[in-house]
Amino acid sequence: MRCLRRPLISGVLAFGLATGGVFAASAADTGSDEIIAHVNGKPIKLSDVALADEEMGQALAQLPEQQRFQYLLSMLIDRRIVADAARAKKMQDDPMVKAREAYFDEKVLRDVYWVQLMRDKVSEAKVKAYYDANIAKAESETEAHAAHILVTSKAEAQKAIDSIKGGESFEAAAKKASKDSSAADGGDLGWFKKADMVPEFANAVFAMKKGEVSAPVETQFGWHVIKLIDTRKAPKPTFEEAQDEIMRSLVREQSNKVMEDLRKAAKVEIVGAAKAPASQMTPAP
Repeated sequence: MRCLRRPLISGVLAFGLATGGVFAASAADTGSDEIIAHVNGKPIKLSDVALADEEMGQALAQLPEQQRFQYLLSMLIDRRIVADAARAKKMQDDPMVKAREAYFDEKVLRDVYWVQLMRDKVSEAKVKAYYDANIAKAESETEAHAAHILVTSKAEAQKAIDSIKGGESFEAAAKKASKDSSAADGGDLGWFKKADMVPEFANAVFAMKKGEVSAPVETQFGWHVIKLIDTRKAPKPTFEEAQDEIMRSLVREQSNKVMEDLRKAAKVEIVGAAKAPASQMTPAP
């Protein structure tokens, strides 16, 4: 029953280890920065596509690699064409151009410095050490395999229990009475950890014995009759399966710590922000 499971809250701070995507990897594999197009006599290189992929990768993540590559290359060609037209109009000294150059100079310095800093602090050796200490050597968490019948009242739950005690199989009772989508599978919920379920349901399941059928259990979804099918120690992920999530966690931890230290060392004075009109707070398109 999916609604019983706690929502997975995820999201890593925007301080992650930038990689430049698959196109940067391709450039590294070949050992060269291949020229892939010329626009008005000036080259566009594979590294340019890698930077564009770093900039727009999230928005294009669902596209196949070749299609994404073609989109990014087309965007870079169009950007170069328009930029050349702007240079022909002597736009280089326009105040709006200078303001954006100054803004992106700081952004680039920050991005490259931060990537190098995080790579130093979150090495593969540290990721492996975390895996060994916290996953490989840690005791496996217990998982339960259970089935349930979901109804709207305690009386209906008790009726299902009485039917099971009278000889009806749990699976047949679930198919007949349960209002959950798992009814078609005889109420089977598969394997889950205690934290995956709402507390009232989880506490009941993990206090039961194998093969036992519960008394009526109330949760925010209604009344449940639960059968514990089995328990086991959860299988542990391999290092290869776990390393990306570990790295994100360690980067998040280090990012918070480093930023806290940098803020303490910096002299910051905010003036006039509360009085700034909305027109000055909104960037130009």
